[in-house]
Amino acid sequence: MNRSVVLERLVVTVALLLTVWGIWSHGFWDPWELDAADGGRVGRLPGVVAGWLTCLLAFLLLRRHFSQRAGVIAIAVIASTPLFLLNARLLMGDSVAVFAQTWVGLAAIAACGGSDSTPRTLSRYVLLGIGLAVSTHTSGVLLGPLPPILAVAAWSLLSDDTGRGNRVARWLFPVAATVLVLGVLRAASMDDPSFNLWLGGGAIGGDPPTFDKAAELVFHGFAPWSAALPVAAIWALIPRPTRSADAQSVAWVLVLWAAFAFVSWTVFASRYGTPPYLALVPLAGLVSIWLAEVSRERVVRWPAAVVVALLVGLLIRDYALYPDSPLRSLAVEGLNVPEVYNPRGAWALLFSIAGALLCLALVSHEGIARPEPRANVQWFRAQWDVGGAQRGWLLLGALLLAACFSFGLMCFVLDLGVASIVVRVGRVALLVPVVLVALVFGLPWLRYAYGRLGDRRIFPALGGGLAVGAFVSLSFQPALSQHFSPKPVYDAYEELAGGTPSPLASYKLPSTAAHYYTNAPIEEITAQADLVSFLQESGQRWAVIRADDLPGLNRAYRRETGEHLYVADARSARLLLLAAKPIDGRPNESFIANAVLRDVPEAQHSVGANFEDRVELVGYDLDLPEGDSVGAGQSFQVTWYWRVLGKVPSGYKVFVHIDGHGLRLNGDHVAVGGRYPTKLWEKGDVIVDTQELTVPANYQVGEYVIYIGLFSGGKRLEVKSGPGDEENRVNAGTLSVR
Repeated sequence: MNRSVVLERLVVTVALLLTVWGIWSHGFWDPWELDAADGGRVGRLPGVVAGWLTCLLAFLLLRRHFSQRAGVIAIAVIASTPLFLLNARLLMGDSVAVFAQTWVGLAAIAACGGSDSTPRTLSRYVLLGIGLAVSTHTSGVLLGPLPPILAVAAWSLLSDDTGRGNRVARWLFPVAATVLVLGVLRAASMDDPSFNLWLGGGAIGGDPPTFDKAAELVFHGFAPWSAALPVAAIWALIPRPTRSADAQSVAWVLVLWAAFAFVSWTVFASRYGTPPYLALVPLAGLVSIWLAEVSRERVVRWPAAVVVALLVGLLIRDYALYPDSPLRSLAVEGLNVPEVYNPRGAWALLFSIAGALLCLALVSHEGIARPEPRANVQWFRAQWDVGGAQRGWLLLGALLLAACFSFGLMCFVLDLGVASIVVRVGRVALLVPVVLVALVFGLPWLRYAYGRLGDRRIFPALGGGLAVGAFVSLSFQPALSQHFSPKPVYDAYEELAGGTPSPLASYKLPSTAAHYYTNAPIEEITAQADLVSFLQESGQRWAVIRADDLPGLNRAYRRETGEHLYVADARSARLLLLAAKPIDGRPNESFIANAVLRDVPEAQHSVGANFEDRVELVGYDLDLPEGDSVGAGQSFQVTWYWRVLGKVPSGYKVFVHIDGHGLRLNGDHVAVGGRYPTKLWEKGDVIVDTQELTVPANYQVGEYVIYIGLFSGGKRLEVKSGPGDEENRVNAGTLSVR
């Protein structure tokens, strides 16, 4: 069997498996998937099937008008993006709506391509009518059928009449598009808050988003292939000698379809809520056309590779700064990546691999000659022989590389007595000559080896994209399910209870999930005092609570028992499992157990500052990366120890000002990471408040004074004793920046 066929089948198999693998291994996201279930949706399988059908339609479209390779690439592109996988694998996703719109688009393209009166053309109109009904029912006219119908109508009006297409369609689609647009405009003018089928929703108000919001959603949701999308769209617009007239028409329709979907999304988001972006197949189609055609040509495309590399870098940056980026692919509110889960490193690695493989495919082909070992040396010699300015540039480059290597080596082996940021930069500079030499001598060989794959060189790039999809399906989504689904909490109950049905309380939570995941006797409790009493009854007892309720419950429980609540399982950032009695060999997973103590730990730096006989700053610890100092651009940790002497007013925050040399590092915060504010502090408590700060890169070497206090708005607690000043600040010591 041809190797290309084997690779194509492997790619399709992996893509389809990523859609379905593990969808039953984690529980429903509460409340988003449960709300969808209450709305009549039945399980995740329909979304998966709709996703498969979407891939099938994309394959059929691209195979018919371009090539089978383009169809396979389209499947791989679709099935490796968060925009597709999250919508297909989650109950509240819009995979069915994506499929319905794709159905309309393909049926409209097919109807335009047939003759006027053949039975096959009539059947295409029937399919188009059914698709219109399904798409309108699932997402409304504005978001569903309107973008593809507008795209086909615009192409019908703008293209030349060669007499080969369907003459009926040339006026039918513009008329249909006009009717749909007028219906949407009329519905929008009514501004009715009730549901409207033309719009797919009702008016709810709010601030209209700018057009770039839709671009941002697509850029993040269509990753990693969004890095190739601008180049692919331009490529599709320009006629190619190898394309047939029908293929060029389809390419133009895909561009128009994606553009009109942008407009529809923006119109809906301006007044009617958070919409999904359904035009996934046009985006994947544009990328697959580009990759399929480029892989057949013996042309090195450095400009395209540079654009892809820059956009991959932008993706890495955005996913690091905005960890919720992939979740914006879902048209739901309030869905955020928990702070305790940090996939930034994984995203950066996977995007880098996918981008590098795609760039290699663009700058390699089978026509590249085998590199000569002496070719680079001969090139440098030839430049030297030119003389004049050429020699000057070569000497300058050699001196710079030698300087980088020498200074970097000195930073590793010597104590230069300079700022630590200079040392860190110097150590990185040591790698510059090494990397540059590796690129100069290694990249030609890498391009040559990659080019030996011929037109199959696109498959490693597809593999890089599918690796991103594998991370979404097999790591990112399951990790979020640990926090968004109640299933892990009830699984922990079943495991720790040892199969014995012990009493289980559901505190301020519906008992639906508890009954679904366990056979335990469930008691719904809504009052704090009732839960405290429940946990004090005889025998082992359990309770599931929201994580946000723990601080208040813990304070009430301590007042009764003098002990902290025992948290048996805290893997979820949203739900916690409490046990009435500690479990042997299992530590208390409550953050309060380490943040609220009875005895004062021994602090590295004593302070002894009294604030109005309400609270005392006993001292603090510094965890510095350089031992006794921190460098500019580095992070460090400081732990404050507060002893509560009396009632502390609510609403007070800790201010931390690290001043010196005309600069200030501001560390104002709510105590204990915002999870244990002053309103919960009790007399006799010792509060352990840890925060992380980063020294800005512009800080110069020197000593900086650490000032600390408590404030609410413009008011500060008075420093009654200790190293305070007239501004009610405590001079806690100094921070050394080196």
